[in-house]
Amino acid sequence: MKELIKQEVIRYVSENNSNYSNEIQTPYYDEPLVQFASATDELFSQYKEIIASEHLTPQEVFNIAYAGESSSPQTVISIVLPISEKIRSSNRSQKEWASDEWTLLRTFGDDHFIDGLTEHLSRFLNKKGYKTVNPTTLKAFKKYGNEKGPLSNWSQRHIAFAAGLGTFSINDGFITEKGIAIRLTSLVTEAVIEPDKRKAEDHTANCLYLSKGSCKACFKRCPVGAITEKGHDKIVCWQRCYGEESQLRAKAIGGNPEAGSGCGLCQTNIPCEFSNPMASSN
Repeated sequence: MKELIKQEVIRYVSENNSNYSNEIQTPYYDEPLVQFASATDELFSQYKEIIASEHLTPQEVFNIAYAGESSSPQTVISIVLPISEKIRSSNRSQKEWASDEWTLLRTFGDDHFIDGLTEHLSRFLNKKGYKTVNPTTLKAFKKYGNEKGPLSNWSQRHIAFAAGLGTFSINDGFITEKGIAIRLTSLVTEAVIEPDKRKAEDHTANCLYLSKGSCKACFKRCPVGAITEKGHDKIVCWQRCYGEESQLRAKAIGGNPEAGSGCGLCQTNIPCEFSNPMASSN
């Protein structure tokens, strides 16, 4: 079942027409990475303390989706979608705002394509007799903020960490074997699949700065100084990526204003853009 799911995700990403921009003349995403975590992994309960008490566990996701039924999730599927080279390269030379290509990705890649992928995989598993839920489609899913900045009650980065797909960066991005310029999605299913092991010794092991005190490339790339030795100022970052001017920039080129233009400068033209820098530095 593990390989079957992986191959189905890879097939969908490579063949589905929604993963191609006629305007940019490139796919939005390259071949994905897919890994699995046990739905009963104690890390999911720990996230209520690490992230927020509202953060959902896989069992809570199933309790909401299948209220009144005695259903138990067994596996969490996490998917890494590496942003394609042409879109990444368009953003490398930017100094103040995201490139048009990166901005269009936010509307047509992030929302449209990823939603289609998770819906397809959910149907794929349902047809095989396994109840499956995309937590971000539940009415209980929410994005909100606290004194530290924006967050959600189903963090794709933390789900990916649980599945052993990578670790966190000083800029709060997620560094995988295919780098930090990625998107993430996930599903919870009752299919029993052997979980992948977390190989990282630390939750920031792939970040050159946090592991070795070197790099600081993303510090220099941030146009609003939101990344420093103290960490990542999520509020300043959010205002830049999704504020009024960002929304106007997205609208001006045919994107969804609500999605904003994003930024991604701290994910491009840096050592961890498309690979794990610690893999070559050890």
